[in-house]
Amino acid sequence: ERVLMDVIKVEKLDFSYGNKQILKKIDLDIKSKKLTGILGPNGCGKSTLLKNILGYLKNDSGKIKILDKDSKDYTQKEKAKCISLVPQKSQLMSAMDVEDFVLMGRLPHLQNSWDGYTQKDKEAAHRCISHLELESFIKRKAVTLSGGEFQRVLLARALTQETDIILLDEPTSALDLNHAIDLMDKVKKIIAEKGITAVAVLHDLNLAAMFCDEIVMMKNGKVYCKGTPKETFTAANLKEIYELECSIFYTEDDIPYIIPKSKGGKK
Repeated sequence: ERVLMDVIKVEKLDFSYGNKQILKKIDLDIKSKKLTGILGPNGCGKSTLLKNILGYLKNDSGKIKILDKDSKDYTQKEKAKCISLVPQKSQLMSAMDVEDFVLMGRLPHLQNSWDGYTQKDKEAAHRCISHLELESFIKRKAVTLSGGEFQRVLLARALTQETDIILLDEPTSALDLNHAIDLMDKVKKIIAEKGITAVAVLHDLNLAAMFCDEIVMMKNGKVYCKGTPKETFTAANLKEIYELECSIFYTEDDIPYIIPKSKGGKK
């Protein structure tokens, strides 16, 4: 049994847009083979943190290590073999069909970008397509899919990339509750089956409580607290982070669920 190492280690990370500081001295260890949820109010820096980890944004100071190697020492292609992204919604909602869209996950593995996909690439894509029950959509244009279907296609593309780490940026924000639970269920199963690590920026506290092994709560560009859902979802923390009064109950599996109190006072 391998020791659960830090898959991603962030040390004293600062990041600014212009002169507005968004991330302030972030320290964070992401453990392997777990689903870590990053939560916090709008504008607290959750998605900015993901983009720094991916290298889409360049930090002002501090360090990011991915699989024990400094993030700066990876080429973009090497990094794409370690980390894949399920974006919030893709700019690529083009006329591509689902099969071609999922195949794009193989791009980091091509010898040269002008080489075509090999049989092995196509098999990898088809495994992920059937894994996520998308066979009936293979020839459909991505644009014609519903939100829930398209999120599954984005997840299939990330899986086809065959990375050790998957980052998900608000993967459920456009989905109804049924589809959100279905998608998170699939992510959990994939983590268990493939032994990979996932980090998801989430808004829905109860969804995070159901599925996340670890919770990182952010406020004003800093990590406010970190732990299991039970440790982090306390009335005091939620009041401090969201300025929200809540009642917290527990399911028979000891999973917290949160009922916010209306700000309008008693009806």
